[in-house]
Amino acid sequence: MNTWMTNIQIKTGQVEAFLVVTAPFAAECLHEPGLVSFALLQKAVQPGSFSLFEVYHDEQAYQAHLTAAYFSRWREAIDPLLDGQLWPEPYHPIYPPPEDWERHLEA
Repeated sequence: MNTWMTNIQIKTGQVEAFLVVTAPFAAECLHEPGLVSFALLQKAVQPGSFSLFEVYHDEQAYQAHLTAAYFSRWREAIDPLLDGQLWPEPYHPIYPPPEDWERHLEA
């Protein structure tokens, strides 16, 4: 299992523009083979701060995500909106255990 949390800081006044370009990107991600979970989160007290939570079945699925054309288009569109760099960090799932996260993939 391949789990990532990416922190994203958007420039003041650019949140709506970020959401406009991110909505179609997120919709594309939800159809990726090998995707286990995907969520875009916005900090309640800091509207320009977002996190992407992504879980992929394996490294191959994650790499396919990173090389998808819609990922490149999204990165290009958000680059001028960013206040700093994207900060992706890998995580190890503890609970629920990985086999429970991936149970729906077996159906």
